Amino acid sequence: MPSKSEKRPKTEARPLRVAAKPRGPKPQSRDGEEEGMFQIGKMRYVRVSCFKGKVLVDIREFYMDKEGDMKPGRKGIALSAEQWNQLKEIIPEIDAAVKKF
Repeated sequence: MPSKSEKRPKTEARPLRVAAKPRGPKPQSRDGEEEGMFQIGKMRYVRVSCFKGKVLVDIREFYMDKEGDMKPGRKGIALSAEQWNQLKEIIPEIDAAVKKF
């Protein structure tokens, strides 16, 4: 296990290939990747969706179920479009705070 002083390589955001059972029509790109989902860690994803007419940016940890399908876990947060925009505005301040550590 790497020590705290060692830096881990950055993980680039990339679209997710999900082998989940369909719960209805999902938007699919040409190569079968689900649109609006981006990987930010081993089992962590950002997903953009619409629920009850409101756009949500969902940052969530996923898990594999017994059948081997990826499912969204309980650990995560869904931000409204307004909250997402507020977060984007303060990113430089958050970045500065992170650099202090």
